[in-house]
Amino acid sequence: MRLLRAIFATSCLLMAQGSNAQRITSQNWILDLNGQTNEAHTANDSKSSFGVFCSGEKCLFYLHQALKCEPGTKYSVLMNSQTISTALSMECTQIGANLFQILDPFEAVLRATQVGETIGFAVALQSGAFAVTRFSLIGAKPAIERTLLEAAKSKLIPPKASPENTPKSTPKTTPKSTPKDISI
Repeated sequence: MRLLRAIFATSCLLMAQGSNAQRITSQNWILDLNGQTNEAHTANDSKSSFGVFCSGEKCLFYLHQALKCEPGTKYSVLMNSQTISTALSMECTQIGANLFQILDPFEAVLRATQVGETIGFAVALQSGAFAVTRFSLIGAKPAIERTLLEAAKSKLIPPKASPENTPKSTPKTTPKSTPKDISI
């Protein structure tokens, strides 16, 4: 998970600087596609955001909200959507001046985003209360599918090579990856 956090942090910085970035709107969701780093996300009225971020073929779901958390610490969160209600683990990760909560397991969050109009998260606070955030899922399914597809494609894109390091023979192609092939 630490390696994934480091990749997430580095990729967020690269994505912000990328000139090949493509921004697409899918109803209430926004896709930022940049080849090796791809993201689909939405925000709510309280300026919190929820999304999926992929660096290469590694993808994760995250929350970004105004809650203070200790980087590297794992917390519990309750997730509720039309199709699933479950407890998740989330790990606080600091990227620049921002705190993100990485959600796990990936597959449970993915299933929850595929049907319905909203998804909610309840985080236990030290005071004994819960902080509840809700997000729109309108446009989420195609946005997330496209992001995962782009991540699968990045697996097939060879790293850029200098002309002297380019192989003389044509390499064999590997079978296409599908969004199901991608997991943390």
